[in-house]
Amino acid sequence: MIKSISMAMLTLGLFLVAVGFDSKESTAQAQAAGAGAKAKELVLDLGDKVTLKMVQIPAGQFTMGSPETEKDRDKDETQHEVTISKPFYLGITHVTVDQFAAFVKDSGYKTDAEKNGWSMGLEIKDGKLELKKADGCWWRNPSFDQKGDHPVVQVSWNDARAFCEWLSKKSGKTVVLPTEAQWEYACRAGTTTAFPWGNDPDDGKGWANAADQSLKKKLPNAPAEWTFFSWDDGFVFTSPVGSFKANAFGLYDMNGNAWQWCQDRYGDYEKGAATDPTGADTDGRRVLRGGTWNNYPRYCRSAYRYWHYPAYRSGYYGFRVAVLAAGVD
Repeated sequence: MIKSISMAMLTLGLFLVAVGFDSKESTAQAQAAGAGAKAKELVLDLGDKVTLKMVQIPAGQFTMGSPETEKDRDKDETQHEVTISKPFYLGITHVTVDQFAAFVKDSGYKTDAEKNGWSMGLEIKDGKLELKKADGCWWRNPSFDQKGDHPVVQVSWNDARAFCEWLSKKSGKTVVLPTEAQWEYACRAGTTTAFPWGNDPDDGKGWANAADQSLKKKLPNAPAEWTFFSWDDGFVFTSPVGSFKANAFGLYDMNGNAWQWCQDRYGDYEKGAATDPTGADTDGRRVLRGGTWNNYPRYCRSAYRYWHYPAYRSGYYGFRVAVLAAGVD
């Protein structure tokens, strides 16, 4: 459940607005501070008593990307000012196994993994984690145990888009994958640090399911460059959605648990300020954000950008969905 925001946080948000801070970071922080108390919710019916809960993310401005001083920063994270001109709804969690199952039952959809008869499976062997092509690997058999409230994985960008198209028809709303800019804006929720909890990876206990000490124990022979988080999140693979702290917008697992597909084609950011950017025009790769259950700190940063081809799938990849508020309110 989304936790109600404290009166102190609401007061802070009203104060920031009242004093008229000019910086885009302060604008985003003020919006985020009041988000828990004011945010509208949207619940979509998927059938068979399965629902998908979303929360409204307000319009606003923020600095996208990372400063040159940020540890583990990549060159494609050039900072630039972005305006999100319209509010939108975003799923409070990843799409779960149960939610994806409702889609498949109703539509008869076959994923890319099912149609091809294989996917990229995972195996812990000799103290190492191996990613390899595996026959019969798909979202129902991702190569590790999952329950219905875990994020669905082994889904491609194509599969995620098919889910959105189905739910659009079923709900009468325009359901889409979030743009990369919407995703980072929602992930940051007013923060300007490397992670939702600050700049120190060691302060992230209780915030995310990532490459922690529970995974390290299973991988004593992991590559030397793997830098595990110092804390134990209690899960080796995926965890039930909503198991960790929500950010100021009431969103869970924006960092960790499973990579999240975005609408955008991957490419360099636009030069200068941008309003509602939608990514590159021609690149065949699609953006992934947020990191996953076996990622060390570098990949779980709010600014980190990843990509893959639309038909690719593995036990690392999931998604969450968005709806434009204009089509609801």
